[in-house]
Amino acid sequence: MDRRNFLKVAAMTGLAVAAPRSARALTPYAGPFYVMISARGGWDPTYLCDPKPKGGPFNRLYDFDPDTDKVGPFHFADIPLAANLVTDPMALPYLMKTGDFFSKHANNLLVFNGVNMQTNNHDRGVTTTWSGRGDGNYPNFAALVAATRAPGHPLAFISSGGYDGTGNLIPVTRLNSVTSFRKLAEPNRVNPADPNNLNTYVNDKTFDRIQAAQDARLKAFQAKQHLPRVADSAGQLYTARGNLATLSQVALPDTLIDLPNEIADLERLMQQTQLAIAAFQAGLAVGVNLELGGFDTHANHDTVQVRQLAKLLKGIDYVVEQATAAGIYGDMVIMVGSDFGRGKGYNGVNAGDGKDHWPVSSAMFLSGDPSLIGAGRLIGGTDDVDQLPLPVDPDTLATLEPGDDTGVVVTAGHIHLALRELAGVSEGAPAQKFKLAGDILPFFG
Repeated sequence: MDRRNFLKVAAMTGLAVAAPRSARALTPYAGPFYVMISARGGWDPTYLCDPKPKGGPFNRLYDFDPDTDKVGPFHFADIPLAANLVTDPMALPYLMKTGDFFSKHANNLLVFNGVNMQTNNHDRGVTTTWSGRGDGNYPNFAALVAATRAPGHPLAFISSGGYDGTGNLIPVTRLNSVTSFRKLAEPNRVNPADPNNLNTYVNDKTFDRIQAAQDARLKAFQAKQHLPRVADSAGQLYTARGNLATLSQVALPDTLIDLPNEIADLERLMQQTQLAIAAFQAGLAVGVNLELGGFDTHANHDTVQVRQLAKLLKGIDYVVEQATAAGIYGDMVIMVGSDFGRGKGYNGVNAGDGKDHWPVSSAMFLSGDPSLIGAGRLIGGTDDVDQLPLPVDPDTLATLEPGDDTGVVVTAGHIHLALRELAGVSEGAPAQKFKLAGDILPFFG
């Protein structure tokens, strides 16, 4: 094919965005690794980790026994997974009960209840959850750590959905499938997804010449720029899209997990997990965004919310299993959160009613090293009358009575301040550029 047509094909396959092979060798990043899992739309903590008595305004579905529906310090909503949650019986095993999740992961789990998100707005909510602040283009926590610890790595921050703002500190690599990654890592392959098809668009010598031309074009462009910011951004773009030599080190799975069509959203989350774990193992990634949607349950709450939460718990469990198998769970921090919560109570009196936006939410953290996050603890709570957050003692973190002005109501900002301390990035240039107000509470470790 002629040069013009080749470049068109190359662009479609990712060649045009690949970094030159002459890029400097990178020291593999060895952890800790950060996984941000978003329950997009606004989950209902009262159906998960902040259960409420049946018959009140918050719960029509399950019977809550505080003496039995408990593992360690964690209470959970013991909701049965009815067969009619899905139409395909083959999908049912991929839903996980709350009790099974807490029984399996309690020793590696830290839960925050009664987190005041200070908003009912989706956009502001997701920004607040993942950056600690709802305005100002603040970076996702994983992006902040990546910008501090490994800014030159081609896949330092991978996003498969959710809030992935970086504050322009580093580029974000948006990849939501292993197939897309294969095209990026092997742009000269006609069909990189087929291990038996070794056909290439051009021979190796021609491909090397194209790479050299790209390198020269980048250097020429940077030399013409009078603003360092523009030159740096051009270099970041190439870095973000990957050095071919390093991308090829990612040992992608030969087969992708395959689930029934009815739970395709969970399948995507699990496949994204496979990609993330491979990037961590290769030492190319610091943090990753994963996402499961469908939680905006203004109607049919008692069916849809339960089904999505059961998928979410299975997805979290899968991340843990894959990280454990890869030998990196002990160096991993997983954060699970949502835009906000749901409530107060239902928005009607009929069985198919929903729950609307509520600014009080929860957050969960897991790590294969319990000491890393101070696992096995519950921080905060909400009252059973108004579903309002309960203050905590700023020194002991003990839950206090409503209205106790000696305590502090936990916000996402408090959590992120503590997260920055945990990751050791509070004093780095990226964190100093995006400061958070408030006191650092002893949440972790």
